[in-house]
Amino acid sequence: MVLMGNLKNKAKIFHKFSQDDILKTEDVLEKINIYHLRDRHIAKLSGGQIQKSLIARAIVSKPDVLILDEPTASLDPDSKKEIYEILWELNKNTTIILVSHDMGVISSYVKNVACLNQKLFYHGDSSSVGNGIQMAYGCPVEIIAHGKPHRVFEEHNQFTEDDNDK
Repeated sequence: MVLMGNLKNKAKIFHKFSQDDILKTEDVLEKINIYHLRDRHIAKLSGGQIQKSLIARAIVSKPDVLILDEPTASLDPDSKKEIYEILWELNKNTTIILVSHDMGVISSYVKNVACLNQKLFYHGDSSSVGNGIQMAYGCPVEIIAHGKPHRVFEEHNQFTEDDNDK
């Protein structure tokens, strides 16, 4: 499945991958720590292993930009952490645009943040994300930061549909 990332627009019936395609794919599998799974059928992989395989397929062709929508949805915390550490490493050479509702990710792994809630709020670096999220959603939001769960709830008015017009 990961080899298919090398196809680009050259797929034909009975396509044979080149030795270079195979070597590039094996290199990516090693970087993402799934080389040992290379011969396993996709139906036999866990959710985290499938996500890593899909990311590997996406990056084997060395894209300039990688766009990911909730890449860790339904994964356990250890798998999430591992995938985000892989993405952090990939981000050194590839632009990554990531959609996530996971506040822990925002506080730990991203460089720049934009929130979307009827309007786009760009916050720049992730250190200012707390204030920006409050601005975007009109009230304080629960945030889990750096493995130390805590809730930040200040006194605030209930957000109503009338507030949408303001």
